[in-house]
Amino acid sequence: MIAKFNITDKDLIAQQKNAIKTTKFHRITRIMQLIVFFLFVVYILAFSRLSTDNYMFGLILCLILTPVVWKSYEYATISRSKGILKHHKNKLGGFTLNLSDEGFTKESKNLTEKVRWDELKQLKEDEKRYFLYLTDLHAITIKKEPENMNIEEVKAYQEFIKRKVNK
Repeated sequence: MIAKFNITDKDLIAQQKNAIKTTKFHRITRIMQLIVFFLFVVYILAFSRLSTDNYMFGLILCLILTPVVWKSYEYATISRSKGILKHHKNKLGGFTLNLSDEGFTKESKNLTEKVRWDELKQLKEDEKRYFLYLTDLHAITIKKEPENMNIEEVKAYQEFIKRKVNK
């Protein structure tokens, strides 16, 4: 089975957003960021010689700001990823995906990735894409609806991928 699709920067950013929400690495990094933020606030409060009421106010303020700090991690990581994309043009453009029972090959004029089905750790998806994770952070992005397939072929393509990854 051969599928053709175009990978854009939006697809790679969607992959990064998916990784931030689902991978162990990003979950641990976010928790570490919150701990550092909390320790920083405690340090500032401890050395400012405030009264107990002001100290409690600072800790409550810290708890209120926790969701902002949690969300800021995603924005910072996505912003950094957008800058990195400029240096990885080989991951963008037209791709051909050759699927077989043993694995698949994702090819473009600048990049070829060969993967066996048993190398994949997990399959994640959004409304337009599959993210095939080889490790906690390394994923291959493919489109759910290739440009060269009709509705019946797309359905068979999607079923084939899910069946192979979920073995």
